[in-house]
Amino acid sequence: MYKQSDSDRLTRELADMRRMVEAHPNIQRLLDLAADEADRRAMANDRSWRQAWRVAGAFGVLGLAAIVVAGGAVATSMRPAQPPEVLVVNRADGSVQPLTSLTAFQMHPEEATIRRNVNTFLSAREGYSYEQADTHYYTAAAFMSPRLQSQWVQMWNPSNPDSPPKKYKRERRIKVSVGAITILRNGPGAAIGARASFTRSELVNDLEEGPPTSWIATISFRWVNQPTNERDRRINDLGMEITDYTADRDISTGKPPAPMPARETRQPGASPMALVSPTAAPQVTP
Repeated sequence: MYKQSDSDRLTRELADMRRMVEAHPNIQRLLDLAADEADRRAMANDRSWRQAWRVAGAFGVLGLAAIVVAGGAVATSMRPAQPPEVLVVNRADGSVQPLTSLTAFQMHPEEATIRRNVNTFLSAREGYSYEQADTHYYTAAAFMSPRLQSQWVQMWNPSNPDSPPKKYKRERRIKVSVGAITILRNGPGAAIGARASFTRSELVNDLEEGPPTSWIATISFRWVNQPTNERDRRINDLGMEITDYTADRDISTGKPPAPMPARETRQPGASPMALVSPTAAPQVTP
């Protein structure tokens, strides 16, 4: 009974509303306008939410960028400052150049030792002067392996007409200037050799005879025990043993000059030189 009265009342209300709508034609228009306004407000709310999310996202990106910039600034402030650069002004022409520090030329001790030994060996092996002949002989031999020492003894043998004392005599001198030195290394990075450029100038009575000639020396070496005698230790203190040596003319500088014929005349007052090889018995020139 209760449910039926509620249904009848709802039916009567709907019928009354229909009669009211039919009696007022503008009500439908008002209802349509109300529906449009509701849709407009819903769309506006949706746009507001989207705009709010965009603004929040933009502020989040800006905040992240600010954190990154702040972190970079802190890292930069903690980084040690670069040392001041010292400039040198040339008083003659007013040019300004940075002062070069000695640290720019520092190198590993092993590399410095190899370069020193190569320079010492080449100067003694390729140079010559009558007064310093024994020094050239012993200095070069102190770096040589036994095989190269044997060849060195034969080269300086008094019976060899091409030995330096017989070839250059007293009045001739060979001056050597060592240039660039390149250290050769194997796969693991160990130093096994060197390549060096040098020039040879022949002087007669201290006057240069002809232009200097350019050469390329290729050296193979290894490290062995330290020398056993004091004389060799002072020259080759760390035991660098040269196992192979070749010197080729630098083809980029042209053809080498023709060799000078050896003079057999002995200069008056020339004293004999005793040259002893580290691996041979003493030999004295007649």
